[in-house]
Amino acid sequence: MYRKNGVLLVVLLLLLSACSSKTFTFSGESDNWSANLKVSQTSDDYETQELVLKYKGEDVNSVGEIKYSVDSVGGFGRSGATLDENGTLRDKDEANPTNAKVTENTEVEVTVEWNENKETFKLSKQ
Repeated sequence: MYRKNGVLLVVLLLLLSACSSKTFTFSGESDNWSANLKVSQTSDDYETQELVLKYKGEDVNSVGEIKYSVDSVGGFGRSGATLDENGTLRDKDEANPTNAKVTENTEVEVTVEWNENKETFKLSKQ
């Protein structure tokens, strides 16, 4: 009986450790934009970076297409993107185990270009 419980406990601990993940968030803003970057890392070394970019101005329709980049370890970006009706853009980047990973000390910088305007700002760990 005790042996079965011990084996069950070991199996449960292994499952829990395999499902563990680390998550941290970076955020920052400029005159016209705010951004949050959520980084999730699983124990099998996969990483997901989820960006939420928000226009702080009143007239969302005046923004048109934007180009943005997230400069960090394994940075990503896109051009020709458009905001939703709330002035928000959501994007995600996934990295496999062979890619370098973001750490809590990674410097993250976001650049946004729109209507011949350009702003670059740093995101800080929250």
